[in-house]
This record gives sequence, C-alpha cells and structure tokens, in this order.
Amino acid sequence: MGMWDKDDYVIKQKVLAIGRKYFIEDLAGNQIGFCHQKAFKLKEDIRIYTDENMNTELLVMRQEQILDWSGTFAITDPTTGQKIGSVGRKALKSILRDTWKIFDANNTEIATVEEGGGALAILRRFVSFLKFVPKTYDFTSGEVQIAEAKQKFQIIGDTWFLKVIDSSTVDKRLIISAALMMDIIEQQSGA
Repeated sequence: MGMWDKDDYVIKQKVLAIGRKYFIEDLAGNQIGFCHQKAFKLKEDIRIYTDENMNTELLVMRQEQILDWSGTFAITDPTTGQKIGSVGRKALKSILRDTWKIFDANNTEIATVEEGGGALAILRRFVSFLKFVPKTYDFTSGEVQIAEAKQKFQIIGDTWFLKVIDSSTVDKRLIISAALMMDIIEQQSGA
C-alpha cells in the first residue's frame, strides 16, 4: 500500500530542525512519508518524500506568489509536473477562526477547512495560554464532511491525527497537503 491508499495518518513535526520537517505515519507507526520545508525562501517550497533520505518526491507544494499574505499553494505531482490543485488560507476569515479553501486543478473551490471550537477558536487569539489547547479542523465539501484533523496536546512540536472520511470528491493528496500547510503556516504566524 502506498501513502495515498490510507485513510488514517499521523503527522508529527520533527523538533530542533532547520526548516520545518514532518514525519507522516500510518496508525501503526510506520513511516509512509516525510515532509520538508526549505528554509530561507522568498516563496515557500515544501516537498513530501517517501522517506527522510529525500530521494523520491511524492508531492510539491509551492507558494504561488511572493506577496500573497493569504498564502495560496499550488500542489503538483512531481512525476508528471501536473497541478493537482491548490490550498489557500482565507486571511480575513482566519482572524477569528482559521479557514482554508481547497481548489481543484482548474481553480474551482471544492472544499473548506475550518477550525473547530467556535468561541474557543476566537478566544485562542486573545488569551495566550489557550494556544496550548489542541485544535480540531473540519474538512467539508459542500455539506459533506470529508476529513478531520485533530491536534494532540504537546509542549514542543505538533502531532496531528488526520482521518479521511470520504475522498471521492477531493483528491487525498490535497487533503494531506492542507493538513500540513495549516500547521506550517499557522506556526509561522504565531497562532
């Protein structure tokens, strides 16, 4: 089974690393992917590889524009060079509750990712110790929940449990990319 054949993923941030690095595992703890964000880039360039040796790329996530404060990332298959879709943060909406959009290869919006927690999500922005309360994100396509990401409580680093419920309308590679991007970008913004 390959990385894209699973429905349950554990995404663990590697601490004390230059740039952001994440291990992608199955529920049994087997490493099935490795994500690396290159440090010191004007435009974010994030890759998913089969393992930490970084010999075989599985996915490329690149920021589309240098001055894109909402952060839209093109998701590309490195073997074909074709754009799979994109993931973008809704900057104004994310002031109160983190919100992301997932687009297909034709830039048509196909899903929304929104931070759960209602009032807690809003309070987290203004009460510093609430930043330690784990987040949950709901992925929806129309009215259908397609995935859920739950953060595990940790003082250092992040661990996310990603459950794909229905990938019939949204490519699983876009769902995984969105989960990674949310953690990487939110950490950079200090959220």
